[in-house]
Amino acid sequence: MFKDRGLEVGGLSFGGGRLRFNLETVDGRPSLVIRGDNRAVVVFDLGRINITPAAGDPATPSDGDIWYDDTSGLFQFRQEGVTESLSGDDAPVDATYVVSSANATLTAELVLGTDVIMAGALAARPAAGTAGRLYLVTDDDGGTLFRDTGAAWVQVSKGVTEAAGHTIRENGTDQTSRTGLNFIDADAGAGLITDDAGGDETEVNLSLYRLEAADHSHQSTGLQAGQLDHGLALTGLTDDDHTQYLLVSGTRAMTGDLDMGGNDIYNVRNMYPDPGGRLTLTSATPVLVADAANQTTIYYALYAHDLVPLYDGTNWDVFRFTELSIAMAASANWAANSNFDCFVYNDGGTLRLVTGPAWTSDTGRGAGAGTTELVRLNGRWTNAVSMTGRYAAASTVTVGISQGLYVGTIRTTGSAGTTTWEIGGIAANGDPALLYLWNMYNRVSIAVNSRDSTNSWTYQTDTWRSANASNTCRVTFVRGLNEDGIWALHGSISNPTSSSSGQGGVGLDTTSGNSGLASSTYRDASSVIVGSTGLYAAVPGLGLHFVQAVEKCDTVVAALTFYGTGAVDSGLENAQSGLTYMGLH
Repeated sequence: MFKDRGLEVGGLSFGGGRLRFNLETVDGRPSLVIRGDNRAVVVFDLGRINITPAAGDPATPSDGDIWYDDTSGLFQFRQEGVTESLSGDDAPVDATYVVSSANATLTAELVLGTDVIMAGALAARPAAGTAGRLYLVTDDDGGTLFRDTGAAWVQVSKGVTEAAGHTIRENGTDQTSRTGLNFIDADAGAGLITDDAGGDETEVNLSLYRLEAADHSHQSTGLQAGQLDHGLALTGLTDDDHTQYLLVSGTRAMTGDLDMGGNDIYNVRNMYPDPGGRLTLTSATPVLVADAANQTTIYYALYAHDLVPLYDGTNWDVFRFTELSIAMAASANWAANSNFDCFVYNDGGTLRLVTGPAWTSDTGRGAGAGTTELVRLNGRWTNAVSMTGRYAAASTVTVGISQGLYVGTIRTTGSAGTTTWEIGGIAANGDPALLYLWNMYNRVSIAVNSRDSTNSWTYQTDTWRSANASNTCRVTFVRGLNEDGIWALHGSISNPTSSSSGQGGVGLDTTSGNSGLASSTYRDASSVIVGSTGLYAAVPGLGLHFVQAVEKCDTVVAALTFYGTGAVDSGLENAQSGLTYMGLH
């Protein structure tokens, strides 16, 4: 109240007396109402309260002050000497709220209301449509919980209290007082009870038997410890287990034949089939019947089968293989005019065809370190010393003693890293054959010819020389072992006179002698062309060798004419001189 001293407001005079100021709601809006003793009234529409923003809090706020902190974006107020927020995370002083950003424990039940968690009869459950709501059906087996997905109610749990009924029966008698898991004595046998929809119980006899101590054993002590043995109490199983099966220890012998049903046996120990491949110079062609001249790749191709036995330093294993190869690429690592042995080796699970070091000579491997000295292991030739095996120009492996299976020998030509297979043919002075490949296993018989197409030549010396004075009517070959014989035949055609005759022969590693049998031609009449045969049949030796067609004139009275072809005489148009060789490679 205030004392009016002649107040006039908006042309309205209060005329003295006391004035009253009240905050009232007029026409639904907050207003300041001034009344005087003469009942004059003035109403001020207060409208919105506008608090001017300021950065930070006042320096000395008082209880009841309200301000807007423009820095934090919060309305602040002072109460009981403490600054609080009208917005944000702060709660009024002494208010009993739980702050969402901190762990807190409720001191009373949390009432969420029926809009979130509801309970009642299934028929009273509202329609789905608010995701997250839970509804507990109280008239279904002690309570079934459903969750509203927003589209449908989905059951999330089932009540644990079931309808009343028998839980355990023994021989027709209810055992409702029993607790825990029980085996029921169903007519002297262990059993369980099942209930059908009508409440009738059926006893299920499990036929459990006790294993006596004498019939079983455990791996460790204790009533339930360890792993139970079969035991004599189990019908059909004795302490010897299944006698109809082979034991993995191999201690039980078979009593009948093993029928593999058309399947292979491989990857087993102590079974050593001969390797099934062959060295060759043409991929997928294990037997060469045509020239493969000047090749830089050696292949080990499948031939008899795809198995190869290998020794790992302790045991033999049998492996399947696909075609293997050595890429020499004309590398100097395979010196020219040298012999090299080939081996199959298991390089950590990868089968490789490798060569060892070069032989120390054309006819000898040498012995000791740095050689490919061979040794028999269980009847098969292997490397006698640890060696470096090479399978490409810059790729090597270390092959331990006897871990490389010897499969054959190759010979390089006059060019490094190059080998050849040439079966010869017909040419002036003869087309030589070069057989620079020899197999340890699965050798086959090879027959080649070197024939001279020269019409004729003369010779008048009683000394063996190369036929037609040429070293190209020849077959050169390499042998990894000296265990097979060869034969070579020189068919020679000459025109003996009454005073001269000729001979044809075969020289082994020589051009100045006959190493086998030679036949001579002699006739009183002249101008008659006849043939003679020289034959060599023997075991020629290890390593590199050649057989050469050789000839000589028995007398020096007159020159003897030799012929490459028989065109001089009408009866010998198809005659042909030359050298034939046959051997195993």
